[in-house]
Amino acid sequence: MTVFFLAGLYVAGAIGTLSLIMMEFFSDAPLWNIMPNRVWETYTRFLLVAIPLFVLMGELILRSGVADQMYKALDRWVGPIPGGLLHTNIASCAIFAACSGSSIATAATISRVALPSFRARGYNERLVVGSLAAGGTLGILIPPSVLLVLYGLTTGTSIGRLFLAGFLPGALMAGTFMLMIAIAAIIWPGIAPKTPGDSYTSLKGWRERILGTVAVVPVAILIFLVLGSIYAGWATPTEAAAAGVSGAFIIAVMNQSYELIFNAFALACRKMGLLAIIPQAMRQSLETAAQQAEDYDKNLIKQVVASNFRMLTEAFMGTIKTTGMIMFILMAAFTLQFAFAYLRISEDMARFVVSLDLSSVQLILIIVVFYLVLGTFMESYSMMLTTLPLIVPTLTASGIDLLWFGIIMIILLEAAQISPPQGLSLFALHGAQIETQQIFGDGTEKEKTINDVYIGVLPFMACMALVIGILMVFPEIATWLPDKVKGAR
Repeated sequence: MTVFFLAGLYVAGAIGTLSLIMMEFFSDAPLWNIMPNRVWETYTRFLLVAIPLFVLMGELILRSGVADQMYKALDRWVGPIPGGLLHTNIASCAIFAACSGSSIATAATISRVALPSFRARGYNERLVVGSLAAGGTLGILIPPSVLLVLYGLTTGTSIGRLFLAGFLPGALMAGTFMLMIAIAAIIWPGIAPKTPGDSYTSLKGWRERILGTVAVVPVAILIFLVLGSIYAGWATPTEAAAAGVSGAFIIAVMNQSYELIFNAFALACRKMGLLAIIPQAMRQSLETAAQQAEDYDKNLIKQVVASNFRMLTEAFMGTIKTTGMIMFILMAAFTLQFAFAYLRISEDMARFVVSLDLSSVQLILIIVVFYLVLGTFMESYSMMLTTLPLIVPTLTASGIDLLWFGIIMIILLEAAQISPPQGLSLFALHGAQIETQQIFGDGTEKEKTINDVYIGVLPFMACMALVIGILMVFPEIATWLPDKVKGAR
């Protein structure tokens, strides 16, 4: 597999080719009968439909501009806290990554919105990019998470329990990140200068916070209903994801059609005689909007239709690309899993590890190092689906709780994505740094280097290591909530 990767073969191709070679040379199984069966069994699983649906839900929220509104709304709430906008990165990246299912997409998207604002306020850019990278990792842990769906599907663990298990560790990690940022800002105030007017005592500030929050309430309600329907047993993850896509579609189209909707609202107010009781400051804009609606502004309608069409096209194409990549890897991974099982490799490895008489802590520490190394050249989906067939039998034989380990594994996968020198999210962030510097400038001609990103993520890597250590000592942080809600296993 290492040879295939070094040769530049795609992950799915490397895994699938390895499976075929193993079955061809080390078994007498009817290979060409097995392959179509594995493809059929993989792609006809009802739970798998949840993956493209969750991805599409996130794409619609991203492409419609709702993600930008969420970022600005959170900015108003956390501005006065020591660390200011850095806390916004943690919160907004966590919410967006939970919707999109990709920390790399989150880092690339939110960074383009955030970096110009941070540069204008004089923040330390190393810590800014570190917080963007770390915030994206939270979204893969906080449900709904495509990686948790894949883990549950591959290991046979309840997806509802996995979603519940991710909440407290996710909150713990977010709190650890924000505490570290606040302490750093108190010790070195220059890294996060306070913005004049950022205060919880200002009436204007509270008005802006409330108005900004109202704009993102529909998304919050959507996520609450999607997750709530799964936890309450009203819907399967696939059914809940389908409902989530329908809701995201409505929110996205309404967000893109805001001007038309506002005009129609103004016209309705005028016809009902409500404009007379509206304050003078707002009446003029409503009158103008009502007149536009009455005149049937064809240019505006064409613009709105074209904007919605472009937004939906981008969302659908993004979903197709991501889903195609995941499904192709998934098919190859299940084929590899079958090859390992048929050739008894997984069973032999499990017996070998058990014979070493390692404690659970020693085994987990070995796996931690293994994933951090592997993450320097593999994406999180690839890592999970390639390695689970190998390690799950070993973990089961060692008596390790797969629900608890699933949360540990998700944290490890995302830590690997931001670990120097080759974490994939780091390159996405560095690309965003260069791009925003070229477009907006940053007051200096100094070229950005990848070293700035490396240094920025190190404090957050330390926080992730701390959280993994806490979860190893207190596994109940991950298992208590699912066992409380769903009952003891």
